[in-house]
Amino acid sequence: MNATISCTYIGQATCQIRFGRTVILTDPHLGRRAFLSSRIGALAIEPAKLDDPACVLLSHTHCDHLDISSYKYISTGVPIVVPEGCERSVGAYLPNPVIELARYATHELACGTEITALPVIHSSSHAFNLGSSKSNAYLIRRPGCEGSIYFCGDSAYGPHFREAGNLGRIELALLPIGSYEPRWLMKRKHMTPAEAINAFEDLGASKMIPIHYNTFRLSLESPKAPLAWIEKILEERPDLRSRVRPLRPGENLEIHASAGAVTKVA
Repeated sequence: MNATISCTYIGQATCQIRFGRTVILTDPHLGRRAFLSSRIGALAIEPAKLDDPACVLLSHTHCDHLDISSYKYISTGVPIVVPEGCERSVGAYLPNPVIELARYATHELACGTEITALPVIHSSSHAFNLGSSKSNAYLIRRPGCEGSIYFCGDSAYGPHFREAGNLGRIELALLPIGSYEPRWLMKRKHMTPAEAINAFEDLGASKMIPIHYNTFRLSLESPKAPLAWIEKILEERPDLRSRVRPLRPGENLEIHASAGAVTKVA
């Protein structure tokens, strides 16, 4: 069985994913600030118009990924999937069911969609941490569907991407490309755009959407530098042009998995 995959990029690591009939929201941050950094540009969507998701995937509790005020737009019955050790931090502020997942553990949603937690490299030392220092990537799978979706909120480059790629076919990878300068500080936290492309190829994914850039300024590179770097890579690598699809905030990418066709909708 094949299912249509749709992803709307909202900003930073916040995406609304549709996998068949399942709606999933990642790292919802719909606020104006992350710590002392103001959002760059206006929010591209009206939060109240977001569909209620089957679950929220929280990659970790740094303040540009966990924004407690954003959950006022999410029903209290929606479960939040978090890394092991994060339940206490999240549950102290939110009434939603909180599901902790250790790495390689899987949780099945009521709709049958499976969420598997996978390892990342993301240093625990962070001035903007709101709770536990643990981080996850997540693999989203639907019964009977060959392809899956890989969501990585934050990570340095490492062998875990190739290991994730060995778990099965990945149709879409959401990979962070920003917050990489200065390298001496960030190399154990975040990838450069070139490393994100390497991670994409290690995963063996069919398509990639870059995330985690030009939303909040929490590092030293220019906010526009990550996307410019990606675009330079795509100029030099024509084989990647149809596979790596940068989206503006509010823009949507739809993948018809059965035919491999892609439609981009503003």
